[in-house]
Formats: sequence, structure tokens, C-alpha cells
Amino acid sequence: ILVTGATGRLGNQVVRVLRAAGLEVRCLVRKGSEYFWLNDTGSAYFFGDLRDPQSLSRALRDVQHVIAAHGVRNETTDNHHKNVNAEGSMALFKAAKARGVQHLVYVSCAGADVGGDVALFAAKRAAEHELAQSGLSYTVLRPGLFVQNFGDLARRVETNGNTFLPGRPETKIAPIHTRDLALMCLASLDLPAVANRVVEVGGPETMTVADAFRRTCEANGLPGSYWRMPPVGLKALGKLARTVGKRWQNRAEALAVLYANDQGVESGKMAELFGIPLTPFNE
Repeated sequence: ILVTGATGRLGNQVVRVLRAAGLEVRCLVRKGSEYFWLNDTGSAYFFGDLRDPQSLSRALRDVQHVIAAHGVRNETTDNHHKNVNAEGSMALFKAAKARGVQHLVYVSCAGADVGGDVALFAAKRAAEHELAQSGLSYTVLRPGLFVQNFGDLARRVETNGNTFLPGRPETKIAPIHTRDLALMCLASLDLPAVANRVVEVGGPETMTVADAFRRTCEANGLPGSYWRMPPVGLKALGKLARTVGKRWQNRAEALAVLYANDQGVESGKMAELFGIPLTPFNE
């Protein structure tokens, strides 16, 4: 099983879940990345890059399955949504088809179908479309916000005394732990119910953004102090940030979508669909 994005927040969990299941894993990693954090997993490394189609073909030799968990958290001049999430994904799908891969699980994101021309969602949507047309057997998983996103916000409270809460505090979400999403990736490798489908996924509980933030702060003994940054404010901030760099505009616009659109996930059905227990939010 080839895993892309193996050194990331999700990919790291995917590798560990696969190895715990006794499966052979090959991690696609870039030279200079912090792949040494995976040394204790016993997985193999292949040094390549989604931006280098030739390296993808070599990485996929003798591979039966792919879990594409790559993404871009912080864009740079040579590492951004267009050449990684869009073009890099498309190159991966093409190489996987040529190598006869049996099934490919692609981790997209909630909002891919409603994010308009916002860079993150446009790139993910283009990749989803290409995968559906590729002839590969596939599963697309669209997770919303991670539980860990609220851990990040709580750390800002710990450091600064408060933080800004993007989007609308009343937005309904179903935060998912990255390990649960990794288990869903594993289950999707041979689960008929999600074959050749786009599946919106989330955690076992539905709550508002404000409630998720408050519960995270309480669990860590922190005050749930925040100031609002509504979608309109984020968009305005994004336009101002464009003078500093396009990536800051892209980041602000993505937050406006992620934290402002209700995520239509039937939380109670997730465990049943994938056949795995899901981690309660407070845990």
C-alpha cells in the first residue's frame, strides 16, 4: 500500500494504522521532510514527489492499493494547491492506473463541492473529478474539521489568553479524530459500500463550532475565550492579505468555508458504515 502525505497530520496516522494491521506500507516522502518520525513503524520509504510524475511511476511499482492523504497546510511558492492538490493528485491517479492499482482511497475535504473558486476546494474538486473519470476503482472521503483543529485553537488560548474563532460559532460540525479517519481509509480499501463513491465523513457527535471550542478548552483547563471572525471578515482579511501574498488570501478564504458551512454528516451512521468504533470528542 502506497501512502502519500505520510509525514502529515493524517498521513502519519494512516501509516500507523496500516502497520498495526500488519500490512506492508510504502511511504512517498520528499527528501528533506521529517520522515524520521515514522522510523518506528517499520514502513518502507520511497523518495519522490507528487510534482514529479516520473517518480510516481517508480513509487507505484508492485503496489496494489493507494491511500492518498496528501495536502497543503501552508502554501509556498513551489508547494501550493494547484501543483500538489490538483496537478499532483492527477499525476498520481494517472500513474496508478498505468501500474494497475486495484483501489485508490483519496482524502478530499468537506466543502469541495461548495467552495467555489477558493483555491483549496477548487483543487480538491478538480482532483475528485479526474479520479472519477480515471477508470480506477476508488473511494473519496470528505472529512470536515479535525478534533485536532480545536486543539490548535486551545493552544493559542494557552499562549495568548484568547484566540479568534473563524466562521460562524453556530455552524454545525462533526469533528473527527485523525486516527478514526485513518481507520476509515483502511476500511475503504475493500469495503463494497463505499466503492466508487464520494462519502462525507465525520466524528460520532454533532455540535457547533463554539461548543467544540469550549469543550476542548475545558478538557485542558483553559478559559474558552475567543473573539469572532465572521465569514465576511475573513474574506475581507483575505483581500487585504493578498498584498502580502496570495497564500494568505487562500488560507483566509478556506477558513471562511470550513468554519461557516454546516457539515451534513449523519454522525450516528459513521461507525455502522465503516464497522469501527469512533472516538468520543471529549476523549
